[in-house]
Amino acid sequence: MAVDTIYTVAGGAWFQDTLNGVAAFFNSRAGDSLIAMATAVSVVVGAATYIRTRNIMDLVKWAGFYVLVIAVLVGDKRNVQIIDLSEPAAIYQVDNVPTGLAAPASLITRIGAGMAQVYDFVFARPDALTYSKTGMLFGAQLAAGSSDFRFSEPEIQRMFSDYVHNCVVGDIMLNNKYSIGDLMNSADPYALIFSKPSPLRGLYDKNRNFLTCEQATTKINTDSSDISGRNMFPFLQQVLNRMHGFTNQVFGPTNGASTALFTEMLGDSYNYFHGNSMTSTEIIRKNVVMNGLRSGLESFSAQNGDTAGLVNTATQTSMAKMRLSQATSASIAANTLPVMHSVLLGMTMALFPVLIVLAVVSSLSWTIIKGYIYTIAYLQMWPILFSILNHAMNFYLQGKLNGTAVTLATFDQVQNTYSDIGTTAGWLALSIPFIAWGMVKGLGQVVSQAGNYLGQTLQSASTQSSSQAVDGNWSYNNMTTGNVQGNKWDTNYSHREGHMTSQLESGATRTLTSSGQNVFDTTGAMSKLPVSLNGAEVTSSSLTQQARESEQRAQTALSGYQSGRASSWSQLQQFASQRGNSDSFVQGSDQSTGSNASIGINKMLNATKTLAQTLGISETEAYNRLMDKSSRGTVSAGTKASAGAKFFGTGVEAHTGAELTGSTGSSHGTSETNAQTKDVRSDRTSQLAQDFREGLDIVKTSRVSAGGSHTDATSSNKLEQLSATLIDTQNSYQQYSDSLTRSHEYSEMAAYVQSNSAQINSNFDQQFANYVMQKSGNAEAILSDTSSPEVAAERQKLAHSFVQDKMLPQIEAEYHGHKASLGSGMSNVMGAPGEESVVNHWNSNSNTIRDHENNAGIKENVPQIVEQRYVNSTHELRGSEQDIAGSKEKIGELRDELKSQHQKTLDEHTQGMVNEKTSQKSLAGIDNDELTKMAQDAQERGSTYYGKK
Repeated sequence: MAVDTIYTVAGGAWFQDTLNGVAAFFNSRAGDSLIAMATAVSVVVGAATYIRTRNIMDLVKWAGFYVLVIAVLVGDKRNVQIIDLSEPAAIYQVDNVPTGLAAPASLITRIGAGMAQVYDFVFARPDALTYSKTGMLFGAQLAAGSSDFRFSEPEIQRMFSDYVHNCVVGDIMLNNKYSIGDLMNSADPYALIFSKPSPLRGLYDKNRNFLTCEQATTKINTDSSDISGRNMFPFLQQVLNRMHGFTNQVFGPTNGASTALFTEMLGDSYNYFHGNSMTSTEIIRKNVVMNGLRSGLESFSAQNGDTAGLVNTATQTSMAKMRLSQATSASIAANTLPVMHSVLLGMTMALFPVLIVLAVVSSLSWTIIKGYIYTIAYLQMWPILFSILNHAMNFYLQGKLNGTAVTLATFDQVQNTYSDIGTTAGWLALSIPFIAWGMVKGLGQVVSQAGNYLGQTLQSASTQSSSQAVDGNWSYNNMTTGNVQGNKWDTNYSHREGHMTSQLESGATRTLTSSGQNVFDTTGAMSKLPVSLNGAEVTSSSLTQQARESEQRAQTALSGYQSGRASSWSQLQQFASQRGNSDSFVQGSDQSTGSNASIGINKMLNATKTLAQTLGISETEAYNRLMDKSSRGTVSAGTKASAGAKFFGTGVEAHTGAELTGSTGSSHGTSETNAQTKDVRSDRTSQLAQDFREGLDIVKTSRVSAGGSHTDATSSNKLEQLSATLIDTQNSYQQYSDSLTRSHEYSEMAAYVQSNSAQINSNFDQQFANYVMQKSGNAEAILSDTSSPEVAAERQKLAHSFVQDKMLPQIEAEYHGHKASLGSGMSNVMGAPGEESVVNHWNSNSNTIRDHENNAGIKENVPQIVEQRYVNSTHELRGSEQDIAGSKEKIGELRDELKSQHQKTLDEHTQGMVNEKTSQKSLAGIDNDELTKMAQDAQERGSTYYGKK
């Protein structure tokens, strides 16, 4: 079986009972009997109609409506689910509801609720501003209600009022920390009044303990859960008490979850209307503080009494009356319209059995069915109009308040704006039932009637107030209840104006005069008892002037005995400066290993000597050659061979020579001479041009030295000495003394005394009365009976007890406080120098010695300097050794390379010499070797041998 859903604004359980009753009726014999009776009446009416008209369509029409009503509207049954918008979590189920009731109710209520939710969805506002979730202007009422938040703790409220009187007003009027304008326009008055409070002025707590403004600030912020935000439930309760009846359904059960939802909705509403980002705790604290300030501060006003003042007064009065009228209408609308809507819709459903019986009659069927559907549609216009009105009012309120800071200066304006919007919305809500019917039947006439209604309301309030302003008759807040007046005759003249008298909680009265003074009268707050307890505090000042002159002469003789022991500890610092000379003889030996910084010079000198010895030239020429080669950066190695033969006359002379030099090329030639010689020479000097010295130049030296010296010296020394001394002294003497003292004194004194005194008397009668009320069960007799001796004795006993418990501790505290301040104005007595002065004297002398030491240039860090220099020298030597080792490796590599090149060149020149000897021939075609051999034989035999031959 299909399930239809019916939506209702409120009263879901009542709708369930109503539909259960309708379903039970149609499933009972009573329902069947009623259908049978309706069928009989329908047949009779249909037959009469046919007889009268003779129209067959009337019979067809009757049959059609009868089948529609009996078979469809009543015969078909459906299950219905009821959803209460005020309690979305509750779902109500009803079975076997007739289709004629379930189908149109489900269709139309779904359209109405859906349209309202669509409007809310399109407008996209927070839950607190959405009609379908929280009702009409719920967020505005929540924000407006928060402006009335006050301290929930009575003691904190009293302390805060005293804080405003004694601290805030003092800061404004006395210290000028801030002005009244700054306070009125401050966006955060909490931070302003609690910043740097006075450490002198203060107030009393409930235990009569004096607290300075600084201490009161700490106590109020610590003890008040309203300011700290620890307890939000009292403010939730205030909202529940003042807002519409469906607030409980919005927040749910009064537990932690409801408090959290309340704070969230409050923050959303405030942020939407005022355009700020304050949290709910800050909002509550700010409003509580501002209401506390409003309660503590007194405002002054003056009226001119002219025509402009009358017009202004009339306008304000008219607006106040209109606000009150609209507020009444709004209160009625907010509380009754949702219930009225639910009741009317429930009545429509409950009347379904009666209406369906009438619909069986063919002549009434269409009219009954159409009216039934119109009624349900009319009721479903209400939620849509409520949603539209809610959005319009929220949008208008946001435009009025957006950017308006909530301060003391704008507090009344903001409250009036919220009030005007709320009352206007409630007032317009009363016209929604008429406008909804106009939407079903036609809007023109209904809107016209609504305009006339609004105009009459405005005109009536303004007319009455204007009349009062012209006549000069004003009456405010007058209330008369059970007044009884007897015979009274008073013809005295009295004139009092400009005074405002109010009775305080204690019974005393406070009068604010027209000049701004505050006059307190504690007559009504004090008890007049048979016994009086008073306390007095006297403050006096005196001025005394005195002059005195005195003269005295005396002669004295003294005798005595003295014995003592002294122990001392001394610490000595001494600075000495001396000059002198000394002779000394020194003998010793040392051995050292070091690196020479002139490694390159040694290499050059050694290479120069070697080249000079090899070539048989001077060291200067060898040095120039090496410098020349070094500057050009070239090294040469080679072999030179020459052979020659020369013949003169009858003799032949042959000369052959071969030479190896350090050049990079080779040369050869042939010459003829009269002598034959052979010279072969090989030199290895290629390395000398590149490497003057090879390896690490490590110099090891040993020496033995002896010497003498003469020294002139100037030295400065510093000496510190500690010593302890114990001295026993005894000195005894006996002396007989006979003294005679004679004095003459003449005194003259003149005195002028002027004394002023101030006395403060405290009356403790009322405190004693409260004390007796707490301590004794017979308090009334003790405080009022003056004739009984027994009561007087008990009263006296309680008076002594009161003095011991209440007054004596205060007197003792004041005594100890004054005792502690004794001697504060006297100058200190000059005492004997103690240990500290001796130490200071020693420190002063030590500083003098230290100055001499610094001027002498005595260095105390010589060992550290020597050690640091040794470390630095060691580090530099290690670096030099590393550099030398690296250079040694490079030199070794270069030497090997040059040696290889030299050997290669030597081999090439040797082979070239052999080739040259082969290729060169003598003039006679004889081989060189043969020519050489012939030359040698000729030398052995003589030159004549060849001539003979």
